[in-house]
Amino acid sequence: MRRRGEKIIKSRTGWRNADQVRKIKIVMTVIAVIVCISVASGAILVWAQLKHPFTKPASASVSGTVEETSSKSGALPVYDDSYNLMVVNASTPIKSDFQVQPGQLEGITVDTRIVPALQKMMDDAKSAGCPLKLTRGYVDAKEQDKLFAAAVQDLVKNQGFTQVRAENQVQNTVGRGGYNENQTGMAVEFAAEGETAGTDFSTTPQYKWLVKNSVQYGFVLRYTEAKTAITGVAFSPRHFRYVGSGNAVKMREYSMCLEEFAAYIHKQSPK
Repeated sequence: MRRRGEKIIKSRTGWRNADQVRKIKIVMTVIAVIVCISVASGAILVWAQLKHPFTKPASASVSGTVEETSSKSGALPVYDDSYNLMVVNASTPIKSDFQVQPGQLEGITVDTRIVPALQKMMDDAKSAGCPLKLTRGYVDAKEQDKLFAAAVQDLVKNQGFTQVRAENQVQNTVGRGGYNENQTGMAVEFAAEGETAGTDFSTTPQYKWLVKNSVQYGFVLRYTEAKTAITGVAFSPRHFRYVGSGNAVKMREYSMCLEEFAAYIHKQSPK
């Protein structure tokens, strides 16, 4: 800088430096504001997630019976959750007005509404080198009661169980007529194609493929080891239940069994 009389005049270089300092301050201020906004937005999102941790699944429709949805793997029917999420267990009988629409797949009777998804899943499993054999589907209530009674008598006669203990045991495996998912036509059981007697299905490639992929077709492993206390049924690796693909994906995401998920959806429904 130089002096003119009593005044101090800044050189061009000095003015340039001061201007750069002002620009840097402005940039830093803008950055600080952006950072503050980002932090605030993140905090709001976290709060919202904690406040409402679940979003309602896309498949949880309020009305309608069936519609078509398309995907890269082809169109599959989508049904209302009054059908998809019907719970039947030892304490909840099948609805008195429920009507199975019987159809056949590989000689096994199932509800015809699940046939497209079931057929697609089995075709894709075969293409993946994990061919499945359908071994069980719909069983009417009378036949289910016969199976229940036979299993009870086997425990009483051959293993020394009391009648009450045998009935309690069999309820967790076979189930009574009308209080068993087999009466819905939406429950199916599988074997690995060509498997021998005594095979532990949970060790097969078919089981592993199903556990990984079944939700994309609307099926879930119904009775898992982790949820026995809730379902009241022992782990059953062969038993899968149709719930709709949207619901199945969410059930896996939330780690919920059907009883838990159906209750959750009910709470989310508009009153």
